[in-house]
Amino acid sequence: MVDLQSTNRVKIGSARESTFGVIPTSPVFKTRRVTAHAMATSPQTVVSSEIRSDRQRKDVVLVSYQPGGTVSGEAAFAVMDDDLEEALQGIWAATPNRDNAGTADSVITNVATSGTVLTVNTGAAFVTGQLVLFSGFGIAGNNGLFKCTTGSATVPAFVGSGITDEAAPPGAAKVRVVGFRGASGDLVAVASGTKITSTSLDFTTLGLSVGQWVRPNNWGISPANNDFCRISAVAAHTLTFDRVPSGWADDAGTSTVVDVYFGDVLTNGSTKRSRTWERQYLDHSPVTYEYLPGEVVDKLTVNVKAAAIVDYSVDFVGGGLSTDTTTRASGATDVVAPTNDVLNAASNVGRIGFDGSAIVGPNYVNAATIAINNNLRRQVAVGSLAPVGIGNGEFAVSLTLNTYFGDKTILDKILNNTLTSFDLRIGRTDSNNESYVFDFPSIKLSAGSPSVSGKNADVMISATAEAIIDSTLGYTMACNRFYYLP
Repeated sequence: MVDLQSTNRVKIGSARESTFGVIPTSPVFKTRRVTAHAMATSPQTVVSSEIRSDRQRKDVVLVSYQPGGTVSGEAAFAVMDDDLEEALQGIWAATPNRDNAGTADSVITNVATSGTVLTVNTGAAFVTGQLVLFSGFGIAGNNGLFKCTTGSATVPAFVGSGITDEAAPPGAAKVRVVGFRGASGDLVAVASGTKITSTSLDFTTLGLSVGQWVRPNNWGISPANNDFCRISAVAAHTLTFDRVPSGWADDAGTSTVVDVYFGDVLTNGSTKRSRTWERQYLDHSPVTYEYLPGEVVDKLTVNVKAAAIVDYSVDFVGGGLSTDTTTRASGATDVVAPTNDVLNAASNVGRIGFDGSAIVGPNYVNAATIAINNNLRRQVAVGSLAPVGIGNGEFAVSLTLNTYFGDKTILDKILNNTLTSFDLRIGRTDSNNESYVFDFPSIKLSAGSPSVSGKNADVMISATAEAIIDSTLGYTMACNRFYYLP
């Protein structure tokens, strides 16, 4: 019996290209979790217009290729990070981190109880006051959240119970800055001016930036302060916010150790990046390897719908022709896909906000969609069947919100062309609560009206909005990636 190729036996991965349309040397393919992968070279043909007296068609002529297609998946932490980077044409500004990446004793080479010193290869320095998440170590006590007490790029020291000598940390070991911690009583929340002040800790040393979202924790007198804020200014002893949770109030932090969590930041830019897709048809004997080089992200859409899994799709415009072979690309290796659970639109959506305030009843959100469009175009030329390049276009972001018509707040914003903002947080509610905050600092609602669809139904508004460049921050969209939240 012949085994025909099953969709369940197709392994899919991609590798970032250094040269457009060229499969990387010794490519490292990141295995991809997908629900569909509709990529193709897409030959374009033209029927001959020649008129024949016998009424028959003369020919069908190949005139070009239009590579590209759509990849779809279910949202989970870390699964679409490369897609986001390529869709925004920016780069993740990552907090200091080290990762043995599967090879023991390679990047992280020692943990010493004496002085609680971590020995790591050179990279961005860890700074005194930063909170660092240790994970994947062979000794249980070396996994957890520790405060850096001596900053260094190679031998930072930490404070925390449980740290034990570990001479050769395993391949799973990694460390990453996830926030900062003040000394007892050092951090103070101030309602006037919506800020946090310090006496000792220098905020300018911690890697914070204007527009970044942070999440304070451990305020005791004003627990409402323990929620997301957006930074508007960073000074040595003052961290000022333009977005704070409802009820932000004074809290002297007396005898309290306050943590503030933050993560990586990505904002839109103008640097195109391309990748090569690989499909392995594992039911074939021998295995068939298909390569689709020169693929550039044109569109990315994220859908958040009530009572559903958060899903997304990515549209690619390609400039390279596919090849298939029974021999894998020379030196090719694989990176396993992230294993984080898929996210849903109920327990995993922590916040949807306008102007920094969460949208709550009566205008509950039934569905939200983020649609990014780079308006790419294939550049074609005489003498070439394949595109000779991919032209960049305007970075456009559209938002759609389907809300219950509980009052006229959203309708007023539509009718008055009101400049507002929009933010959306999705993330896990277990493990380290890994999360994303999508931020659109300037939007205008452009269309929508109450819909009366018939009897025994709710009146809804399907409001559309366009994101525009923020005059202060200088970008249209930002993503904040939190590897740890309390």
